[in-house]
Amino acid sequence: MSYERGSNQLEFFAPRGTAPLAIEAIDATAAVHGGLVCTRRCAVKRLMFILETAVVGTSTAPAVEFNRRPTIASATGEVLLGTLTMPDATALGTVVYKDIDPVTFEVGDELSFEHTVQAAGGTVAGDGYYAVLCIDDPEVPGNETNMLASA
Repeated sequence: MSYERGSNQLEFFAPRGTAPLAIEAIDATAAVHGGLVCTRRCAVKRLMFILETAVVGTSTAPAVEFNRRPTIASATGEVLLGTLTMPDATALGTVVYKDIDPVTFEVGDELSFEHTVQAAGGTVAGDGYYAVLCIDDPEVPGNETNMLASA
């Protein structure tokens, strides 16, 4: 049996500043968390949120979403890859995940992380980190419209 090789996002993406690598407080007001810029063509096939603090949201479970943006820092043309919901009482150290049909990212595309639903009810709590599983989807630099060879 053969298995394809997957890797984390840092093999294929570079962070736009430090925000996308920082912890996301899912008990705080919903907002765009940040993004990663694709530096090597790949396909994203699994979305993950790694809990650093147990979730408390007895009436409303917090949610995060992952988007593909064809232009960095712009929601124009954005495509939703998927949403992850963290149920109340999910323990710290849990990796909440969703497998998706692979979505190709070209060099220069942005992987955007967004906190869309704030936890509510009880003594709200919860935070963690975004992650994705990628597979290689090779292309030569000459065919990448957002790559330019330096002189």
